Order: sequence, then C-alpha cells, then structure tokens
Amino acid sequence: GTTLKIKIPLTLAIIPALVVTTGGDRFAIPQVSLLELVRLEGEQARKGIERIQGAPVYRLRGHLLPLVHLNKQLQITNHGATADDAINIVVLQADDRQFGLVVDEINDTEEIVVKPLAKQLKGLAVFAGATIMGDGKVALILDVLGIAQRSNVVSELRDRSLGEEKKEGEGRGETKQTLLLFSVGE
Repeated sequence: GTTLKIKIPLTLAIIPALVVTTGGDRFAIPQVSLLELVRLEGEQARKGIERIQGAPVYRLRGHLLPLVHLNKQLQITNHGATADDAINIVVLQADDRQFGLVVDEINDTEEIVVKPLAKQLKGLAVFAGATIMGDGKVALILDVLGIAQRSNVVSELRDRSLGEEKKEGEGRGETKQTLLLFSVGE
C-alpha cells in the first residue's frame, strides 16, 4: 500500500558529454564544443609537441593548435597520471578558435544531467555546472570558453569590446547596411 511520487523538474538539461580524467578526477566536456580526439604515443609524443615562445603547440594537419594542460589550468597535482608516455589531446572549439586540451585519460561519452553550481561557485569561469555520474560520484562540467579565456587562447578583451561596440551602436540608433562590392571585366 505504499505510494511513491517523484517530481522531476522540467528545467534540467540533458546533454551529451565526453568524460575525461585528469589527476584522478573526472570531468565532463560538452560535445557541442568537441571537434576530435588525438592520441600521441611513443616517438610522436616526444617530438610532436613544439614550443613557440614558451607556449606548447601541436601541428595538426598543417595548422598550429595551441595546447592547454587541464591539470595546470585547474592546479591539480598529477598523481593519477598514466604509466605510459602517451598524450591525449581533446580538440575543442571556443568561439572561432580551436585549441587542444591535454588530459590524462579519455573515458567515454555519456548523456549527463546538468546541475547548476552553487552561488558560491558561480564566479569560477572554468566550470559550467556539475553532474552525478552512474556510480554516484560528482563530475564537474568544464566551460570550454572559460578555459580558453583563462589560458589566453581566446581574448576576453576582444570579446568584451565587440559586445560594447554592438551596445554603443544600438544606443545611438545607427543602422548598418551590408554591401557586396565586385567588379566585372576590366
């Protein structure tokens, strides 16, 4: 004679995410920002990563891809590092820029329920929320744009200035017109 009622809020968002491990902790990366996964092993791992003015980059199909180490960005000690010398790179897109996020391990893709962060943690730009995994442990959801801005892959100043220019133009009532200029013949 027991009746159970479960109320599920409609505002919960369920998104596909890639689950990665760094420093023994699991993190979720929304797949909307994910482009591809790259694994460098052996000689390729040792010689594939170059440095330009001290910043690590990887040459991916002729284009330089800036690398961001997740453990350094989150200031995690790397006690959970794998024994092999392989490098796992998650290629992400933030705004119009691509960058590689170096993680210890790539686990799997999962459908996750996004839980908002508490108001005390809202100021952390590198996290978009949290989720409870199937085993009951919490995994933080990474904010790809926040990580890109914190690691200086995407400029915060540029993004803010573009937003301010739009607001200024709207405030003055200016209208803009897009034109295509071309010539025919000589």
